[in-house]
Amino acid sequence: MANHYDNNDDHRRYLKRLTKIEGRSLSALKQIRDRETSLNKKVPQVGHRQRIGNGKRVASILVPFILLLIFAVYVISPLSKISHVQVTGNSELTKQEVQSATDIKPGRYVWRIVRHQNMVLKQSQRKNPQIRSLQVKLTGPRSVRVHITEYPVIGIINHHGKQELLLSNGKCRPITGDVDNFLHYSNFSNNYTHLKIAAREIGTLPKYIRQGISEVQFSPTKLNADRLKLIMNDGNTVLVRADTMGNKMKYYPSIISKMNGNGVVDLQFGAYSYNYGNNDK
Repeated sequence: MANHYDNNDDHRRYLKRLTKIEGRSLSALKQIRDRETSLNKKVPQVGHRQRIGNGKRVASILVPFILLLIFAVYVISPLSKISHVQVTGNSELTKQEVQSATDIKPGRYVWRIVRHQNMVLKQSQRKNPQIRSLQVKLTGPRSVRVHITEYPVIGIINHHGKQELLLSNGKCRPITGDVDNFLHYSNFSNNYTHLKIAAREIGTLPKYIRQGISEVQFSPTKLNADRLKLIMNDGNTVLVRADTMGNKMKYYPSIISKMNGNGVVDLQFGAYSYNYGNNDK
């Protein structure tokens, strides 16, 4: 009977199919277990990544808010206001004049001054045209240093019916303090263009030459509509074109060293001199 079942083809095919089915079931079960094992490993990683992502989103909201809150508190606190101002670079302007023109003084907001320096410069130049440039630097939490450069004062002129200081940029400002040894300008009432040129050129002269000039007169002729007459402190007279004065006056010390007595130094179209009374030259 046993041999009969063993030799039965149908029975063998049945056992073979059953073996395949059992193998497939075991393979499927193994795959399920592998997936479960892999999923169990991935779940903590996914949770960790989610926590990191949530933390970054919270930080992206909180950090700007905290910084904005700190800035707001700083702005309304005394820590944002200037307590000390140092002025450097000024020669003819006083510290008080610089502070008045720039409006940089104790009580002003530090961040507004430092951040908007170009605006501060423009406002300062409107109040005081002698200020050429300025730079503001923090020297402490509430301390600033204001470094300025000036347009030099090159004389005194009658401007709008009153005496004012003439600057090397051709602009004027009221006279403040004591004024000594400043050269005077005449005949420029209706010739502002020539006055501005003369001021610019004189501003380029070495100080020792500039201080040797007593008066600058606008003295045009048919041959030279831009002629200036310079009355020197040493008794000489210089004739020169307004737009070439800065370059031509450098020859003046050499020329007068060769003169016998006082006279006229003509720098209009060349460089020569003659004594007073020798009008034929």
